[in-house]
Amino acid sequence: MIWLLDLDNTLVGRADAFAAWAASAVADAGGTDDDLAAIVAADEGGHGSKEALARVLVARLGWADDVPAAIQRFRAGILSRVRPYDGVLFSLDVLRGAGHPVAVVTNGTSAQQRGKIARCGIEEHVDAVVVSEEEGVAKPDPRLLEIALARLGAADAARRDVWMVGDAPHADVAAGRAAGTRTAWVSHGASWDGPDRPDVVAPTTREAIALAASPTHARPAGWSA
Repeated sequence: MIWLLDLDNTLVGRADAFAAWAASAVADAGGTDDDLAAIVAADEGGHGSKEALARVLVARLGWADDVPAAIQRFRAGILSRVRPYDGVLFSLDVLRGAGHPVAVVTNGTSAQQRGKIARCGIEEHVDAVVVSEEEGVAKPDPRLLEIALARLGAADAARRDVWMVGDAPHADVAAGRAAGTRTAWVSHGASWDGPDRPDVVAPTTREAIALAASPTHARPAGWSA
């Protein structure tokens, strides 16, 4: 099998890092619980507009920063706190030890995403890293996944042998479907809302990988040697 994995909230706790930084920033500014709630809501788990979030931070916390400076400020705060999820690097090593190619496929800026990867020591546990800003295309566009497969030397691989694993239905699951791969959704305890349930749903990345790699899913329905 070939494994394509999202970064934020899949391999690393980006939302947790932002929430921890935001709580500290609100406390430093003498803000309130309402300020913190508004800031976390504006972040949208990392999927919201960075400019809109920056404007909320400036308004709520009284920062003198302009929007670009505020963006740099909260990005630095995330980098200082981001951590890989417990056991997830071991799971990547198990996959690679079994001969399965593994790539990180992430939306975001090169500096921020590669900064997280470096801080969390991820690169030595994967075979390739593909970042949207560097490629000029972002999930849910399936071309980002095709780039990752090419980097793994697997451009011609049967898509039934490829897993896209991620936490974002609108980006990760949608990209996998568009590329024709199988999909594993890291739910973090949420329920799938809508039709076309992913092939695997699990609350954590380790559980999603384990389910996808299990004999139940190792061969798609109708597959024969």
